[in-house]
Amino acid sequence: MAKRKLKTNDYIALSAYLRAREARLLSREALERMLAEPNFAEACRLAAEAGYADMSDAGVQGIHDALEAHLRAELSELREMLPDPELLRLVSLQYDCHNAKVLVKSEGDAGKAKALYSPSGCYTLAQLRAVYDEESGSGELDPDFAEALREAKLTLARTGNPQLADFLLDKAYFAALLKSAKETGRRFFLDYVQARIDKANLRSAVRTLRLPRRSELLAGALIPGGTVEPEQLRDPGLNREELARLYAPTVFAAAAEETDMSAFEKAADNAERELVSGCALISFGPEVVLEYVSALENEIMSLRILLTGKRMGIDADTLRERLRESYV
Repeated sequence: MAKRKLKTNDYIALSAYLRAREARLLSREALERMLAEPNFAEACRLAAEAGYADMSDAGVQGIHDALEAHLRAELSELREMLPDPELLRLVSLQYDCHNAKVLVKSEGDAGKAKALYSPSGCYTLAQLRAVYDEESGSGELDPDFAEALREAKLTLARTGNPQLADFLLDKAYFAALLKSAKETGRRFFLDYVQARIDKANLRSAVRTLRLPRRSELLAGALIPGGTVEPEQLRDPGLNREELARLYAPTVFAAAAEETDMSAFEKAADNAERELVSGCALISFGPEVVLEYVSALENEIMSLRILLTGKRMGIDADTLRERLRESYV
């Protein structure tokens, strides 16, 4: 986690470099050209022109692996250039949370976990496994995260419910994220993390809105620290209109009004993108790093939807509906 306040002037050179790199990101127009291209290999060529590996001979898993490798390489390069390397934890900790969930659900089987492991986190699979296998100690992991990993392991063994294990790791992830954001001393980072928490809680509320015993179901799922209080979302009388009212002051106002889950996910992702894209008005500073990485992740998500969809023979109109808004 960041141990000192981030200083704007430390990021002048890096901000200029990342602004130049943004010009290589795929625009919506470029994605539309890929969508319109009937030839899968030609769509891959357009991605290669933006710096990606040649995926023209790849299957679905190969596309996934190539995109993961591209993200890992970008984050590794960026980590070397950062004045405060710990800043990248605001981004990469989500991959550690994913990897911990995979390890717990595979019951510590590194072979099974490896297929779904993301190399873009702060910790290696071996570091996570070392903590998973021990009854105490945190190894290379943050102590709170290590404790959550072991607690998730015990919870799954005791209950057989992987969702409960996920809840524990999600809470540890967001707690670490919130702590890191506060330590940066930057208001935007705190707003960003609170928005991420609001988004996660809204997703849980939407999914359980019409379920019986929803208040009980949400007890373990909701994350503290957002702008909407968990107690308000657990209200047994909560309906769609009240949920929309609670989220009206947030960037997720439009998403809260969606009734279809696919439409909700797209609206929520676009709202988060809009929040982060506000950093485009900042000439230089650590916020530019977050904007660039978020844009890169958004691009990779779009390419994963587009290329895997084309490889599977899904039509362009269906894929277009699934794509998120582009940063450029």
